[in-house]
Amino acid sequence: MRPASAIARQWDFRVSVTAIACNRRGNWIAATLGDGSVRLLPASDEADAPKLLPLHDGVSLSLQADADDHAFLSGGDDGKAFIIDPELDAPTLLVEHKQQWIDHVASSPEGLRAYSIGKTAHVLNAEGQPHGQPLTHPSSIGGLAFSPNGKRLAASHYNGVSLWWMNAKDSAPSRLEWKGSHLPVLWSPDGKMVVTGMQESALHGWRLSDMAEMQMQGYAAKIHSLAFTARGKYLATSGAEQVICWPFFGGGPWGKAPMTLGGSDGHLVTRVAPHPRDELVAAGYDDGMIILAPLDGRMEVMLQYPLAPQGCAVTGLVWNAAGDCLFAGLENGNLLLFTLASVSRAARGM
Repeated sequence: MRPASAIARQWDFRVSVTAIACNRRGNWIAATLGDGSVRLLPASDEADAPKLLPLHDGVSLSLQADADDHAFLSGGDDGKAFIIDPELDAPTLLVEHKQQWIDHVASSPEGLRAYSIGKTAHVLNAEGQPHGQPLTHPSSIGGLAFSPNGKRLAASHYNGVSLWWMNAKDSAPSRLEWKGSHLPVLWSPDGKMVVTGMQESALHGWRLSDMAEMQMQGYAAKIHSLAFTARGKYLATSGAEQVICWPFFGGGPWGKAPMTLGGSDGHLVTRVAPHPRDELVAAGYDDGMIILAPLDGRMEVMLQYPLAPQGCAVTGLVWNAAGDCLFAGLENGNLLLFTLASVSRAARGM
């Protein structure tokens, strides 16, 4: 593995970065912190001191790009969901449920927003009004995700996933069943598959056309981070000492071994971030290491940065839309900006 210095900025907020997200336009970054605040900064190499905004009276439990192309959506343990517009001086309160937790939030490009409280998911239209009745599930919701076309909402829970049509008069969902506790849920870019990470340190998926299932076991830890590569060829996942990439081309992952990238003796991948355009995956580890791993077999690059703490996990990792800036958040409160212009010479030789 080749080391390379690519850092452009490093900020120390002295409180843990809990999540990082990029808006749909790809030109703003939001980072939520353990004190309930949020930091906002342009998603470019010209980023200066991040803008501080108070947010939750507690912590953000879920941070996502909002339904529009420039804002963010956050739900917290104070029972509040906020729209965070980088151009405004304060977040906009979307909903409030006193003495309850908003565990997960999701949005679609068509303007719908969803959030969950325990077993119930609520869907709102672009005006913030209820879109149909609350959606009840058999157990607490582990994750929410709209399909790529925004027509369906997936909610993971114990023993499977519920799929809801957003414009159907019939409120009964389709059930994808598999024993165990399902947490993060993800649609494939073509909308043909649904995949979940499980409490049991496994990955499970369903092909919707024929309900063929896939079960990937053997992870060392729960899979908190999973994302498809730019062209949907691979699904990159955390939870192991290497980045585990399952092939989703040529008939899918059935009967195929995954591609493995990187590796760190005794340390686990905590976050994965496929490049938005190129066949390249960024990965962060539980000891603070960050790598760039090409999918064509070339050598990985380890990104070096000053004041790298030992044993400090990467808690957030995201690219901007141009793919020339990578933002990373750490458990110790550091926010890092890596610019690929400064690592390109090393990257060409990977």
